[in-house]
Amino acid sequence: MKNGFKVMDSDLHTMEPDGLWERYLDEPFKKFAPQFLRFTANSPNQPVIKIGDLELGEMSKRTRTAVVGKDLHQRSFARHPHYEVAHARGYDAESHVQAMDIEGIDVGILYGTRGRQVLMHDDLEPPMASALARAHNDWTHDYCQHNPARLKFAAQVAFHDVPGAIAEARRAVRELGALAVIGNPNPIHRRHIHDPEMEPLWDAIEELGVPVGFHPTGQSSLRDDIARRYLDTPNGRVIGVAGRNPVELMMAFGSMAAGGVLERHPRLRCAFLEGTCGWLPWYLWRLDEAWEKFGPGSEVQISQLPSQYFFRQCFVATDADEQPLRQVIEAIGDDNIVVSTDYPHSDGLFPRAIEEFVHLEGVSDKSKAKILWDNCARLYNLTGLK
Repeated sequence: MKNGFKVMDSDLHTMEPDGLWERYLDEPFKKFAPQFLRFTANSPNQPVIKIGDLELGEMSKRTRTAVVGKDLHQRSFARHPHYEVAHARGYDAESHVQAMDIEGIDVGILYGTRGRQVLMHDDLEPPMASALARAHNDWTHDYCQHNPARLKFAAQVAFHDVPGAIAEARRAVRELGALAVIGNPNPIHRRHIHDPEMEPLWDAIEELGVPVGFHPTGQSSLRDDIARRYLDTPNGRVIGVAGRNPVELMMAFGSMAAGGVLERHPRLRCAFLEGTCGWLPWYLWRLDEAWEKFGPGSEVQISQLPSQYFFRQCFVATDADEQPLRQVIEAIGDDNIVVSTDYPHSDGLFPRAIEEFVHLEGVSDKSKAKILWDNCARLYNLTGLK
């Protein structure tokens, strides 16, 4: 609770231990367990990740951008002593719940950090990508057993391997209790999320009755990632970070709505996470306008405007300190917005994220209550939680 509000975080993060994959990978994949390489210029929480001959983490491989992350890491640790405690404990589940208590979070839906990062390369062999996802889901399930009433999780699947992603989504939801499937907004091998090859996955997730949470990552290792444009430019990390997540989520929503996925799957719920929400009213208008001009001649037809699919099936996450939220609510209402704090990432606001949110000006207490709990509970099918 925070100032009398119940709080459900739509997108908390784990900071997984280096040895996760050595412990949880199936044979014969253990020999390819990711290695985490740390250098003096890097933040300790932003290593270079090595899987076989692949090296991931474009931001952390380049000194110019690595030092930016290290500086942010140092400033975040200076904000509150719990960062040092959590880091010393390897960000274990006990320290995670302690952080939730400090922040005022009652229930957190966990999305991985390194679990997402290890999948962010086009050249991963599909069976290897699926094995990495399975291992991460097994570990996260075990992590949540520390306090299953407060720790819930969204399941990794590898978009490199659609049949493998379907099998893992079913296993993670039915056997491990995952509340959602994590969707990758970027194309992999030039295959967009509205590509016909992806259709069986959307069939399966719709049948499972869980949402897909689209969440960009910060590694910029996929070939088709807008932040790669700025890797070797002055202040490229600032420019890339400011635009990357919102733009990737815009394109993902465009694929799901204007690409016809939500038309064909009316029971599929989607969340667009960690990309702010201020872009949404403008982009709904822009996408509707584009559809009215170019849609009638397009190959795939939809029966509604793209914006209507958002209101019917989608949610967007606001940052806790997002001052434009008041304008977003004025434009689209407060039924489809959730909140996330991004703990324990250095660019989050811990320990004052929820404090910042409850003191946002121009947002009513009624809207705050819906965004802090009710909407997130609807998104993740947790409306029965008290």
